[in-house]
Amino acid sequence: MIALLRSDAYRVLHSRWIWLVAAIVAFLLLAPALMMRWTSMGPIYYDDLTSSALPMTGVQILAAAMAAIVCCDRTDIGFARSILSSLGERARMVWFAEKCVFSLLLAAVLIAFTFVVGLIGLLVSGVPVTNPEPAWQVAAWLGCTWLCAAPYVALTVLVAHLTRNESVTTVFAVLSAGGLLEGGLLIGIDFLHALLGGEFLTVTAVVGPWLPAEIASAVGAGAQTMFSVDNAVSLAPAVRALVVCLPVAAATVAADALLVSRRDVA
Repeated sequence: MIALLRSDAYRVLHSRWIWLVAAIVAFLLLAPALMMRWTSMGPIYYDDLTSSALPMTGVQILAAAMAAIVCCDRTDIGFARSILSSLGERARMVWFAEKCVFSLLLAAVLIAFTFVVGLIGLLVSGVPVTNPEPAWQVAAWLGCTWLCAAPYVALTVLVAHLTRNESVTTVFAVLSAGGLLEGGLLIGIDFLHALLGGEFLTVTAVVGPWLPAEIASAVGAGAQTMFSVDNAVSLAPAVRALVVCLPVAAATVAADALLVSRRDVA
């Protein structure tokens, strides 16, 4: 697997799109900071590092979209169609699992890069932080941010391997990581529940806090919110991320390696 990871890393680092993504992220984070510096407009101070100062909105969508690009690369699809059928069962499993692992590592790099550039933007803006979190809280927050993105990244890789269609995979990545698929499915279930005589939004109230999108929203509000138990289920979002997001991501990787790897076997 190490050789495959190195091969994918080399391929991505020598692709133009990854540097375009880095440039866009840097621009979106640094441009507002420069405007605040030049115009003296903006907040007087930030409360902390992980909420108001460094918004991570859209990071999980971008991470899923990057997974779609990695797994739907034309060269990669051509390789899959021409070479995978000649590999043994174990080799196929490793190949599919590596795609998931690489995409998850790429998401971690994206989150770390966004955080570092955001810190630079914070220094550039000149706006002080009144109550910065300790290092362990920042590290835990970054880890939970990655956990919240992991199910969407792994599911995107699974859809890519099932469909081998870049358009379908990209649309799925954006809709799923944006929480639209979860929200739409839950509203549909609630509607059916109401038709059967139940109260509308009852299912949403019970299931909603356990959805990855809802957990991601709470984690994105900052480290203090992430560790807070003041919510409908009386369980901190950090714990819910471990209980929900980690098993979903692990199960998706296992399904990709064990089930999808059997596709097109002669």
